[in-house]
Amino acid sequence: MVIGWLQQEQEEGAQADASAWALVEAAQRQRRLPCLLVPQPAHAVLAGELAAGLTCFGELPPEIMRAIQMHDTGWAASDAQQIQRLRSGGAHTGDAVSFISIPPKEVEEAWTASINTVESLSKIGAMIISRHFSLLAEHEPAHQRFLQAEKARQRRLEGSAKDNDVERWTAALGFCDLVSLYLLSGLSREVELPLAHPASPQAQTAPRVSMQVAGRNLRFTPGVVRAGCTLSIQALKHPVPAQGPRAETLTWEVL
Repeated sequence: MVIGWLQQEQEEGAQADASAWALVEAAQRQRRLPCLLVPQPAHAVLAGELAAGLTCFGELPPEIMRAIQMHDTGWAASDAQQIQRLRSGGAHTGDAVSFISIPPKEVEEAWTASINTVESLSKIGAMIISRHFSLLAEHEPAHQRFLQAEKARQRRLEGSAKDNDVERWTAALGFCDLVSLYLLSGLSREVELPLAHPASPQAQTAPRVSMQVAGRNLRFTPGVVRAGCTLSIQALKHPVPAQGPRAETLTWEVL
């Protein structure tokens, strides 16, 4: 689950040079109500909407854009169970739990389910999602078994596309994933994003793009997303309000 907020200054106390991911992580660790609940598969669809407007990673084939839209499909059951728990109204409903607080074993199960689902549709789509999660896993010692399994999968899938295409498509997924998480976390600080997968070694030296969020307006400098693109997602309000709609539609337009 991605825990969301309507746009406001969520980054109090963060370092001035904090990365976009560091700001997302800090926001996701906050416990403040009311908040918004965004299932991870919905967050992935938002990332896919952004991918459709990208101009900085070359042309993305339809199966790659579909893979980006589906990269968190494996979280569907876990997120649905959490929503049911939070909506039950019982004594044990507890707090909403962000994806960053999920135990490693459950994370790996969701990652693996996501890759397996996409592999049934597209081998190259599965390859980029496997590489995406492997880059995230490399920063966590607990994920070594997952890493070994995915390296074996990637060897099996080698040849699905040229290496340089796989690298730029993986970068596109990582870029769109981070932008989606940043927007959903209600962050508004101007940040720089690498034109590479944010968790990859290449991110340290890659060209960078500035992103500014002002209400429903989204601006990239240089313009790496086509102007006029509209991004939207529906998030559940938590707790359920006594009156009014139970969901909030979030919308951004790229200037």
